[in-house]
Amino acid sequence: MSSCRIEAERRYALANGRIVTVILRDSIVPEDPYLNLARAKALSVRTGEAFNANRVPKNIKDYLVKTNVSI
Repeated sequence: MSSCRIEAERRYALANGRIVTVILRDSIVPEDPYLNLARAKALSVRTGEAFNANRVPKNIKDYLVKTNVSI
């Protein structure tokens, strides 16, 4: 997604026919928690399953913003 970090994407087929995609990144950026929640919500809407994602605690989001802000 971003050109400033290295990403590797792997897809695994499960026994029930579903495909799981895992994205590995060498660093984290402030928008990652929001992107993951948006993807989880989109999947729940598309599949009709319950939205069971855990929200990222505010102290973690604050830390990500503080460590990545440059002026």
